[in-house]
Amino acid sequence: MIASALGLAPRTTRVHLSILVEAGHVDMDRRTPLHPVVSAPQPPTTPGRWAATVTLTCDACRRVLTVVAELAGADWTTRGITRAELARHARMSPKTWTAHVNHLAAAEILRKEPDSYRSDGGQWAGSRPDRYVLLSNSTFDALLTAGEQLPGARWFEDAAHELLTEVAPWAVGSRVLPSDRQALLRRVAGHMEHGRYPRDVLRRMITRRNIRPHHGITDAYALLISLLPPPMSTYTPSMGEVIGVVGRHALCLTCERPHEDAQMPEGVMCHSCARELSPAF
Repeated sequence: MIASALGLAPRTTRVHLSILVEAGHVDMDRRTPLHPVVSAPQPPTTPGRWAATVTLTCDACRRVLTVVAELAGADWTTRGITRAELARHARMSPKTWTAHVNHLAAAEILRKEPDSYRSDGGQWAGSRPDRYVLLSNSTFDALLTAGEQLPGARWFEDAAHELLTEVAPWAVGSRVLPSDRQALLRRVAGHMEHGRYPRDVLRRMITRRNIRPHHGITDAYALLISLLPPPMSTYTPSMGEVIGVVGRHALCLTCERPHEDAQMPEGVMCHSCARELSPAF
């Protein structure tokens, strides 16, 4: 029953139940938890659903907000799309688009940020299209961080900052926009808290690609995202990790070749694919 509900093999389920019993988390009947079970917070609502709840009297502002929300990523930020393209989706001119973006920014519904990058010498080398950050406050931020009032919520963000400072200082440096830096910390903290990814596994995933910051990184956000697990994914240790026997290597998500690291989990890209598919380095 448990194996079928979890989609695991019966033997795998028995092994993990034995571990929980030995650790004192489950009773000897292998069915009764010995600790209070705290339900995980619900996944954040989508930007599009949140935008539909915002009350706006201006139809043009509504179209602008809808376009930004529908094109936003998992961090509620729209990036890499020119103003002309966004205005075309909203059925208005670029000048009208800018005017209504300013209206939404004044109402603290979204924030427009310049997206520039530096050269190897530290000087500004160019810019990409502006990014638009949705300011959903009580809806998105509280759900994404699991609530500051919940026990241990801040601990995971601190642990994520320590990990990134150790293995990816280029992702938390002064050259990264504050909104990007906060989004990356929340993404890594979410993998630790909700995805149950061990810190050592995340460290191996980030360091599997040799990053040399002095060569110049045009988009630290996109680079780190390409090295992390998929959003809302859950870490499942292999049988080899559980019983201490190294079995088959997990396959790359893209090229389906075995990972060089036998402890690399399923569902992530290998070193070569991450380098080819990430335009940020």
